[in-house]
Amino acid sequence: MRRSVFALALGVTAAVSVPMVTAATAQAAPPNSVYFNYGGKNCAITPDGVIGCDGWQQVQVFTYTGSGVSFPVYVPAPQSIQDAAGMRPSYDFSQSFTQPGGNPDFFQVANDQGPWGPKLSYAGASCEVGFHGSFYCVARGA
Repeated sequence: MRRSVFALALGVTAAVSVPMVTAATAQAAPPNSVYFNYGGKNCAITPDGVIGCDGWQQVQVFTYTGSGVSFPVYVPAPQSIQDAAGMRPSYDFSQSFTQPGGNPDFFQVANDQGPWGPKLSYAGASCEVGFHGSFYCVARGA
């Protein structure tokens, strides 16, 4: 048990530290993306239905199961990407999901109404305010 937990911790540490070595100049998301800010996170929905957000956050990378117990494993990431394959951390500093001067508030760009609150739909993806003020997004094909 100890050996597997140590290997797990070592693997997560290596996965987090290696990609952070490279950095490049930031460019905005692809043209015709829809930008918004919600809860202090600057995000964009790209024309191909991918949702990306800037801002440090904990992103679940997998679920560890051992000795009859399962628990999610999260890593800190400066960006998150959600597409048809699911949500994952991103360390690609060449693409920013923040416009110069910041993104407009989500409530200003929402173009639809969900069952619990405003909703933004674009390119087959959507983000919306949910039950009790929760917020979630679904990428195209997910």
